[in-house]
Amino acid sequence: MPRRKGITNRELNILKKLVEDGRVTYTQIARELGMSPAGVMKKVRKLEELGIIKGYTALVDHAKLGKGYKYIILMRTEPGKHAEVAKKVVEIAPQNVLEVHEITGPYDIVVKLIAGDQHELNELLKKILSIPGVRETNTSLVLETVREQASIVPDEIPPEVLRSLAKA
Repeated sequence: MPRRKGITNRELNILKKLVEDGRVTYTQIARELGMSPAGVMKKVRKLEELGIIKGYTALVDHAKLGKGYKYIILMRTEPGKHAEVAKKVVEIAPQNVLEVHEITGPYDIVVKLIAGDQHELNELLKKILSIPGVRETNTSLVLETVREQASIVPDEIPPEVLRSLAKA
């Protein structure tokens, strides 16, 4: 039987189950969706091959590991330097940087990082400000995280996007 182009609703449902709980077994998914575990495994492999599932990870409570403070740093760079600066931020603080994004608007880069205390943050800021091309930083302490997720699966995915995945 030829493979159907794109991804199916069943594959999207499997993806949602994995996003909800990355430790869920194929057997559990199969039971909930009325499939066989082998069928679930086959569909997960397809999602991996298409690059929809990029990897698997554990969510960590950083406070329990001594890094209880989370910061958002907005950065302005010299024109044309944002990509270079963004890469350098990751290089200088790989144990602290959770995310680095090049953005539009009044700032060029947003960084989310963790630190154990104010002293550690100050040391990180000194390193960041020493990167050639950095003009300015604006740092905010995250007071409360209302929602934090590594991924979501949209409820509505345009059909043309689903079809284009078959061509990937």
